[in-house]
Amino acid sequence: MRKDRQVIRVQQLRLFWAVNLSLGIKRELTNLQTFLRTAPVNVKWVEPQNLHLTIKFLGDVDDSRVSEITMAVNEVAAGTGSFGLELSGLGFFPGPRRPRVIWVGVQGEVHKFRLLHGRVEECLVALGWALDSQSFAPHLTLGRLRTLQGGEMLVSKAAKINTDWSVSGITVSCIDLMKSELTPKGPVYQVLESIKLSA
Repeated sequence: MRKDRQVIRVQQLRLFWAVNLSLGIKRELTNLQTFLRTAPVNVKWVEPQNLHLTIKFLGDVDDSRVSEITMAVNEVAAGTGSFGLELSGLGFFPGPRRPRVIWVGVQGEVHKFRLLHGRVEECLVALGWALDSQSFAPHLTLGRLRTLQGGEMLVSKAAKINTDWSVSGITVSCIDLMKSELTPKGPVYQVLESIKLSA
């Protein structure tokens, strides 16, 4: 008699580590998006509930590794301590001449943010992830241009408030492991694990 083989189903999760923001800060960012929307350009704006600061994108990961990842990051990140950030300045990737992504800059205790990213990066490399080829540039993505047509008008609109718009008083006291589920209406994010940044 043949015994039935037990089938173990491994689910793939699209994961990233992030700093989530308060509702008040998301409201300020949404108001900024509303101002920029008046420019006649085709932009896929990030939904208000999805606005965040990315620390590390992991890609598709077996769900069985969530615990391992969380424990490893907790060991290196928990002792970083909380730090303060400010959102200020608007910019474009790859640049204002051919804008594809519009973003808000990050200021404040950015050295601590870079330290946190470096520790997360190192421990994930030890778990098999590739080292990022680009240096860490803290920013918050507001939207992605679907076409370059009208891009110069969006750049001009952003320039009008570039030096005036800012949000301060952001305290980063924890980081979250996020699951991103891609849907026809856009990505849906869910917090899987949280790590407190105790001193």
